Amino acid sequence: MPHCYGAFTVETMTSEALPIQRPADQTPDADDLPAGSSPRHSRVAVVGAGFTGLAVGLALLRRGVHDFVLLERADDVGGVWRDNTYPGVGVDTPSPLYQLRAMTNPDWSDLYAPGHEVQDYARRLARSTGLLEHVRFGADVLSARWDDAGSRWRIETPIGRFTADVLVSAAGLVADPKLPDVPGLEEFPGPVFHSARWDHSVDLAGKRVAVVGTGATAIQLIPELQPEVAELHVLQRTPPWILPKPERPVGDLTRRALAASPVLSRMQFDLIYVGAELLAATRRSRLLRETLARVGRRHLATQVPDPDLRARLTPQFDYACKRPLVSNTYLPAMCAPGTTLHTGGLSHVDGSTVVSGDGTRAEVDALVLTTGFEVGATAPIARRLHDATGRSLHDHWGAYPRAYLGMNYPGFPNLFLMQGPNATSGASSTLLFSEAQARYVADAVCRMAEEGIRALDVKPEVEQRWTRRVRRRSARTVYETGGCTSYYQNDEGFNVVMWPANTAEYQLRTRRFRLPPFRAVRGRTGAGRPLEPLRPIRLAATA
Repeated sequence: MPHCYGAFTVETMTSEALPIQRPADQTPDADDLPAGSSPRHSRVAVVGAGFTGLAVGLALLRRGVHDFVLLERADDVGGVWRDNTYPGVGVDTPSPLYQLRAMTNPDWSDLYAPGHEVQDYARRLARSTGLLEHVRFGADVLSARWDDAGSRWRIETPIGRFTADVLVSAAGLVADPKLPDVPGLEEFPGPVFHSARWDHSVDLAGKRVAVVGTGATAIQLIPELQPEVAELHVLQRTPPWILPKPERPVGDLTRRALAASPVLSRMQFDLIYVGAELLAATRRSRLLRETLARVGRRHLATQVPDPDLRARLTPQFDYACKRPLVSNTYLPAMCAPGTTLHTGGLSHVDGSTVVSGDGTRAEVDALVLTTGFEVGATAPIARRLHDATGRSLHDHWGAYPRAYLGMNYPGFPNLFLMQGPNATSGASSTLLFSEAQARYVADAVCRMAEEGIRALDVKPEVEQRWTRRVRRRSARTVYETGGCTSYYQNDEGFNVVMWPANTAEYQLRTRRFRLPPFRAVRGRTGAGRPLEPLRPIRLAATA
């Protein structure tokens, strides 16, 4: 394996050294997160300082690469965990899987951690590793264009222009809210906001509130809202599969043991990882899907005694066609007095009245949208990345996002997409993919420096062959055969988001960077300049 200059050692950092504390409020404190200075040109520029961007930074540091910048549009790290502050927010993946293995966190309070703990972990992770020195806040990437002559990316942000030899897009899979295009919504007289942009200035207590959507966010939000509001109207398009949630508080003794023993922490991770991968096998196993569907139906029957309501909450598609959810409180909230289920989604808005697809109407004081995110070709970052001719990645893709290993697309040299097309998980943790891709990117950066490579551009025939292989494998998964529509699919019903095999296979395919799939332009400028000897760095085993 190629080696960059520099070395790293691992140092244990206990939870007592940097205790996690919930902020007094959920408003990020920019003054608490100082960013160091750096030149405007970097070897690597990373778009975003969420967990995936931090994973890239850690991977670079571990290989001795210090010349990089994290361009963050907001005033704090954390990505979706900074942005999502709605009541009840938390992980729906077991917490030990939702962490970077390079810097684990022993302080989760529950098997499914609340959102503020995840955000605290991101902030402590950035502090303890020195990554904050590389972050530029307020640096929303407005556009980035490849410069063929200079073999570099030219990046426009509100705080000025940056250039970089290598550009890594870690903008996030679910970073930009998707708003429903329904008549009358803009004329609604009361507060309207997306759950990912929660308006804490609005007091919903005692109000008539409509929640649009019943996906992963609504499942967490509705049980928190229901006791507070006078009336709760839930506008459901399609009901999700819901399993019992194995909530399990983590005691102080367990947390201390995990902090003191990396081996114990690794054993915990491996056990949960294997379980998650077995559940992920539902993508192909009809027997496993039917077994888990029976669990979901039993959970529904136990918690919803009304047969009519139960029928409307029963999914009509295969288990795992959409992401299955876990909750012990959502279904009881749907049965509570004052809660009304409307089916068919939101049809239109008439003044202060919401009208559902089933024709029912409700007058409400506020609208909360849990309507998902712009993903793939519709994500804003795809419109902001341009090739040397000025054509955007969105224009190249059309309605069919695709990339070699989910990271590289022809005509966009030195660009790596994190959690790109067909390169994330619908059952296990997305961070497993983020770390695998981050190691691959760091390996590529080192290879470019050591072999004097200015530009890497994946060969079109390689990307096409990869895409055909993914297409064939996806066609046999429940993502396309399960009878649902979801954000996993493009307009033609093709799965363009989820990896169609197990996580271990993807990690194996990306374990090291391989040069043959790429066209390499050599020369001792740009990314091909040799790395300077760098100071050793120290990374903590725990954040």
